Amino acid sequence: MIPVYQYRVRDDSVITPLFKKRVVVPLFRFVPWWLPANLITIISNMFMYVALILALTEYPAERSLRFILITLLILGYAIGDHLDGMQAKRTETSSALGELCDHYLDIFNTGILLYIMFVLLHIANPALVAFLLTAGYLAHAVIFYEQFATKWLYFEKIGSLETILMSCALIILLAIEPVYRFALSTPFCSYTVAEIMFVILSPGTFITFAKVIRRASVTDVWFRLFCVFLIVVACVSATFLAPAAIFYVVTAYSALYIGNLQRGHLCDGKKRFPDFAVPVFMAAAFIFEPLREQPFLWGLYIYLACRNLWIGAHAFWTLRGFWVWKNPA
Repeated sequence: MIPVYQYRVRDDSVITPLFKKRVVVPLFRFVPWWLPANLITIISNMFMYVALILALTEYPAERSLRFILITLLILGYAIGDHLDGMQAKRTETSSALGELCDHYLDIFNTGILLYIMFVLLHIANPALVAFLLTAGYLAHAVIFYEQFATKWLYFEKIGSLETILMSCALIILLAIEPVYRFALSTPFCSYTVAEIMFVILSPGTFITFAKVIRRASVTDVWFRLFCVFLIVVACVSATFLAPAAIFYVVTAYSALYIGNLQRGHLCDGKKRFPDFAVPVFMAAAFIFEPLREQPFLWGLYIYLACRNLWIGAHAFWTLRGFWVWKNPA
């Protein structure tokens, strides 16, 4: 049975009020009444995938122009992430499906944003890539576990919007050639300024993780097991996978558990255990080298994709009654 939907949120973000007042509200005037909030969500999320493609393909060839376009796309996603909620309130179409579309897609954007930064800054150290992705997803997971357990979603003072805007500011600065060269310089051993900067900033995610654990009194054995499994998957993947594969595996594995948290919160109230197959396979591959061959790895990638598609499709089908193609006049 679908729980009665009620969106309870406490937003302590330091930037959100100003961002909405100066950027989102003026743009909201141009959003037509008929446009459903869920379509705004989907369209704005596509901006992140286009930004990732631009980062990976190095198109256009002019680096400054490419960095500016990527910044605009990421900023467009951030704006759309607020426009959809405002449109849902204005048209009285807020629903569990809207929250699912918003937050489920955000799971993947956490990894995409990080990986865009890795690509632009040439961060290819497997251990560092795995560490930063794991830190980001541990913080993401505990926030949505708290929502599942307490029915309240909390946004910290320094949260996702602050991270997005800081990333945009950094990418714009990287469009300036001297800044770009400085970011890729190696003042300490073989570590670049960019890599050192990410390591210095990473404790912020662990502070968020610890703060939510304490606030929500998280003692659930399945959540703790997920944290252990995620660390195992990330650590093992760093020993034999390329950065792109690490990004995919860590992101997709995290999405399995966080997606199920959202599915339980919005669809049926059920608590689900983390996936066991991926950490078992990764541990086996660490011990038995033949399992690292491409056919086995492609099996892993396809398994992760199918599991995530099933979670998203099942939740969407459960909540399909809330979908609208056009807001009523």
